[in-house]
Amino acid sequence: MHPSTATLGPRARHIGTALLLYAATIAASVWLGAARPITFGAALASAAAVALGTLAMAFYLVRWTPFPRWGFLGAAAVLASSALLGPLVTPSPGAWSEGVRTMLWMHPWFIMVMGGIPPTGARGWCSPAAPWAGWLLIGVAVVLTLISWGAAAIARLM
Repeated sequence: MHPSTATLGPRARHIGTALLLYAATIAASVWLGAARPITFGAALASAAAVALGTLAMAFYLVRWTPFPRWGFLGAAAVLASSALLGPLVTPSPGAWSEGVRTMLWMHPWFIMVMGGIPPTGARGWCSPAAPWAGWLLIGVAVVLTLISWGAAAIARLM
C-alpha cells in the first residue's frame, strides 16, 4: 500500500456526512445562481459555492482515501479552480449558466466517490495503490474540466 494512504475506509456516518455536504454544496450553488437574468456576480458566487464545497469534501474525505493525499487534494484543487474559472472562460453569464453550470455537480461528486473507494492492495494500472495513482486522479480531474468547458463551447455553436 502507498505510504500516504489511509488504512480504514469511511463508515456509514461519514458517507452520510459527505452526502449532506454534497447536497448543501449543490443547493447553495443553485440558490446563488438563481437570479434571472443571471449576472456575472451571481455566476461567480454559484461557482464559488461549488469550488468551496469541492475543497471541503476533499478535506473531509482525505483521511480515508486510498489515493495518495497529494493527488486527491490536487484533483480537488483542479476541480475547484475549474469551477471558479468557468464564469471567466465563457462569453456571458447566461452561457455559463446554460453550458457549464449544468455540469458542476460532478466536481464534489467525483471527489466524494474517489474518497469513498475502499483501500486495496491490487496493483492494476488504475488501482489507488499504483505508483502513478495520484497523477491519474489529477488527470481525470483535468479531463472532467475539459469535458465541461468543451460541452459548453459545443452548445454555443449549436
